[in-house]
Amino acid sequence: MKDFKILLINCNTMLDTLVTAGIGILSASLKESGIQVKLFDTTFYRTAEQTGDEARAKALQVKQTSFAELGIVPESGDVVDDFVDLVGSYQPHLIGLSSIEVTHPLGVRLLDAVKGTGIPTIAGGPYATFAPEIAIRADSVDMVCVGEGEQALVELCQKLRDGGDITGIANLWVKSGGQIHKNQVRKPVDLKTLPRQDWSVYDERRFWKPMGGKISVTGTFEMNRGCPYDCTFCINSGYKELYGGFGGYYREQDVVRLVDEMAEKKEQYNLVYVYLVAESFLTTTRKRVETFARLYKEKVGLPFWVEARPESITGDKIALLNEMGCEGISVGVESGNAELRKNMLGRDIADKTILRAFELLRETGIRVSANNVIGFPTETREMIFDTIRLDRQVQPDGVMVSFFSPYKGAKLRDLCQQMGYLKDEDIAMDYRLGPTMDMPQMSAKELIGVHRTFPLYVKFPEDEWKHIEIAEHDTPEGNAAFKEYSERYVNEYLS
Repeated sequence: MKDFKILLINCNTMLDTLVTAGIGILSASLKESGIQVKLFDTTFYRTAEQTGDEARAKALQVKQTSFAELGIVPESGDVVDDFVDLVGSYQPHLIGLSSIEVTHPLGVRLLDAVKGTGIPTIAGGPYATFAPEIAIRADSVDMVCVGEGEQALVELCQKLRDGGDITGIANLWVKSGGQIHKNQVRKPVDLKTLPRQDWSVYDERRFWKPMGGKISVTGTFEMNRGCPYDCTFCINSGYKELYGGFGGYYREQDVVRLVDEMAEKKEQYNLVYVYLVAESFLTTTRKRVETFARLYKEKVGLPFWVEARPESITGDKIALLNEMGCEGISVGVESGNAELRKNMLGRDIADKTILRAFELLRETGIRVSANNVIGFPTETREMIFDTIRLDRQVQPDGVMVSFFSPYKGAKLRDLCQQMGYLKDEDIAMDYRLGPTMDMPQMSAKELIGVHRTFPLYVKFPEDEWKHIEIAEHDTPEGNAAFKEYSERYVNEYLS
């Protein structure tokens, strides 16, 4: 097999157009090794009733935007039929599925549809990493990649091409001869050794991304991989455990290399906005932030968005962000109940630290959002209102609220299963679309009601809360109240 071909599947949620750094780096790594790559992307197929952006706009978290105005609408064809046709025309030697938990079932449907071709398949991504024993049960899945895929997938393709033994490749679980060969996880890759992202595999529509109420041509860049913290509701806690024998999973990309790639991609793709992948952008040395600020301003100079932990926000770092053109920053409040934050979520952060972070940001001109999560196991309505009250004190520009989704890999997933809220094989919901669990102290129905009115409670006077409470209910009266308040909210805070 001189010319080895792989077909990658980006099993993505509907119209979530932001390009993923992972696929770009994976494609570049394969091509660098002489492997031909084609991508099948589910992004533009109607695979859900509504998009995440639509759900957030309805819940008053973001300004409403319209892809249709750019001519971007879901494909009319069937996602499975189109995939089967592509497999038939491209004739790959390997099919690689990249999925997250919410899209994994769709990915397996795609693989099921081509099982008769005999083309070997491999599943990777967060769900395959943290539920390999479930992922490999599927008849159409021949291999699973546990952990990072760049080196493992290149080695797999080379051995398949050359007729070598694939059963001992590190990071892979391989079905062979009625057995499953479960190999050890290899050392985390040095980010500086990875090639720059290959964006040529993407449909050009993938670069249009809604941010701050505008749809802009946006590039995604991996500033670091993993997270130095250990929040129990996040799958980074799982990566930290998986790579514990290597000293952890968190690594930082070289700043000079990173900015050079940004400048290159800016010119090549006419970027006007940058999305930085960093779980906590400011949790690093001051020297690193200063170096990035200087080089970014000099070579890139585009508005960008980042996430930050409250305790990482200092006056000098914020001044640097403002100076280099940071347009938006999301700060993790998560919960306003200090006991829940510390004892369940693994976030031992005082309220005063959170308040101070937002105070420092208030005068910068940077668009500031508060990230909140509701629906944790044991969380009550009163605890959720602790979060609302803390948000009222910090007064962010944007109020973001997600449903807690107990994804495989997050430490809290185990507790949820122990409490009987879900089974081992249950797939967690998209955190933007709905709750996964129905709990005795907080039903799914109640959570949905609080979720849609959360920004109203944060922004409107407390003497209106009784009327806002009516808007929580999916009844004629409740929906009328929600419509009335929504119009006010959009006019006053999202216009």
